Amino acid sequence: MPDAYIIEVAGRTAGIVARDSRDDAFSFYAAARMFEEMEGQSFQDPVAAETAAREMARRGSLPRRAEPSRERS
Repeated sequence: MPDAYIIEVAGRTAGIVARDSRDDAFSFYAAARMFEEMEGQSFQDPVAAETAAREMARRGSLPRRAEPSRERS
């Protein structure tokens, strides 16, 4: 499996993801200003990074991550 992938959104390069040498995650490196918010983020695989980039382009920002529920006992 290659260690780096180009991430494209709507025919434009959003950035690249490269395998992190410490684990099997992929780090994102922005190629366009619109995707700078993703710079340095870690993704499980290139597909996850592409999905996040597409969502960011659609919404104008990264989707919010679900907050863990804080139920009181």
